[in-house]
Amino acid sequence: MAIVLYVEDHPPAQMLMQAIFADMTNHWLSLASSGQEAREIVGSLPPDLYIIDLDLPDTDGLALAAMLRRLHDAPVLLVSAYAEAVKDAPIHTLIFDYLAKPLDPEHVVETIKRALA
Repeated sequence: MAIVLYVEDHPPAQMLMQAIFADMTNHWLSLASSGQEAREIVGSLPPDLYIIDLDLPDTDGLALAAMLRRLHDAPVLLVSAYAEAVKDAPIHTLIFDYLAKPLDPEHVVETIKRALA
């Protein structure tokens, strides 16, 4: 079973991701609402994939991605309404791919499968 950590502070986005994962067998979704909460989860339940919102209340999503990968290395999907603006930034060694808001459930599933392959 693949464990996916989704770091997102917006409850409607969390609910959408939970609905997407409801149809994904062999995948378990863990939710964190902040960088601090994500660090605590990774310490006890290392994920196979990180999905991290760019704009979090206590940290920048890119900084959190770098820190989490030092704790436990796993692919990172960056989520943002501004994903197009950062997709060409020189951070491709850190980020596997980007998911633009509003999230397209089919695209999310396809991207998760590619990241975990």
